[in-house]
Amino acid sequence: MKGVWPEVHLTVEKFQVCLDQFPNRNFVYFNGHLGDPMMNPNITALVSMTRCDTMLVTNGGIGKKDTWEELADKGVRVQFSIDGLEDTNHLYRQDVVWNKVMERVRWFIDAGGHATWKWVPFKHNIHQLEDTKQLAKDLGFKDFEIQDHARNYGPALNREGTKITHWILPADGSEQPRNYDIQAGIERYKETHQNFDAMGKEYKIDCLHLRDQDTYINAKGEIAPCCFHGYDMPGRPLVKVEDHHKLRDTWNTNKCNPVCAMSCGTLK
Repeated sequence: MKGVWPEVHLTVEKFQVCLDQFPNRNFVYFNGHLGDPMMNPNITALVSMTRCDTMLVTNGGIGKKDTWEELADKGVRVQFSIDGLEDTNHLYRQDVVWNKVMERVRWFIDAGGHATWKWVPFKHNIHQLEDTKQLAKDLGFKDFEIQDHARNYGPALNREGTKITHWILPADGSEQPRNYDIQAGIERYKETHQNFDAMGKEYKIDCLHLRDQDTYINAKGEIAPCCFHGYDMPGRPLVKVEDHHKLRDTWNTNKCNPVCAMSCGTLK
């Protein structure tokens, strides 16, 4: 949604500042929290700087052939986020063209690239799971991962933001379409923290930050525990990567954060 998030690319210079803060890194993960890594015109230069195991996550809809081939040559592992087949992938991955995805998958795999297919289950694609697994195998994907997450329910809007085109529903049938005030929803979306409303009182949190021992850095060189917290929250602003030692101070609380509860929690 234009105007909600800052439209910036991670620069080579800023990335070097980030890398300098973590000399003992063993894994760098380029993920499109606010975009797609393949949109960055310097993506091949960025992956060349990591000097460690590197993975890139993309919807696969963009990128020139020589860029994909260079990524394969550099040994970058790519996780393609493809949630369905030709008739369903675009329902969640809006404006992603199926034929372009398949073309780029072949460019990368044919060049020797290590590709993983990441698939999110929804009501509209759950019936295609086995066919999707078979297609991934036929194309030469090394792995097929099913990742369920909290972003599996809500209305999809047209480009103008004036009409609901369809609903995204969870695969288990636990939710159904309901009355939705589009304008109020857009305004709420701009105040990101208001989108997280814990429904219960006690949650068991499977914290990605603690479990995987990693952290999130955005394109502006700001650091957060994970991508779910990749934006300023009331009373908890992002920290510049140069001041990463201050990050712990911003999390000195006994209260369960609603973002943690909704993103990585299960009701007790």
